[in-house]
Amino acid sequence: MTYTRGAIKGLRTPLTFILVGAITAASFAACADEPTTPGGGEDANLPQGLNVYLTLDDRQASPGSSVRVTGKVQAVGVDLTPTGFLVRLNYDPAKLEPIAARSLEDGVLRAVNIGVGPGLVKAAGASADGLSTDVLFELDMKVKKAGYAEDLSIAVDELGVIERNFADHAADVVVLPQVLVVPSL
Repeated sequence: MTYTRGAIKGLRTPLTFILVGAITAASFAACADEPTTPGGGEDANLPQGLNVYLTLDDRQASPGSSVRVTGKVQAVGVDLTPTGFLVRLNYDPAKLEPIAARSLEDGVLRAVNIGVGPGLVKAAGASADGLSTDVLFELDMKVKKAGYAEDLSIAVDELGVIERNFADHAADVVVLPQVLVVPSL
């Protein structure tokens, strides 16, 4: 199995600073949950370090049905707590079509743009006290053609961590090239 390290240095964007600023202000008024790790044994095959990967609830869905695509982050064997992110989901628009980003109630302020252009979804999020979840984004996508999972990929533009004074660690992230299948409950 081959793993590639994210080679794109993150660009500081106004959206990232707005998200972090808004979360910082809101964190004084609310309690933050302790960061959690994913269940279901997904992390069993992840290499040590910060990992970003995709999960899919159905790899064999028929055209016309929908699938859930989830971007995730996991720290394995390192004591790092992600606090903010900017990622890109790439897909084949002949095989998949974004329907909607799922709203998540986990204390992370997110912006997910499914209308960037064909084959691209951008997602950003932040939490001043660190992400209380491993989920970066969840999307429902319509299957247009078989073989859609082969063309899914995620790229990390920015990933800040608390333990490094919120510094960007996108270049240190291990991006898994394969999509993990995790059935919906």
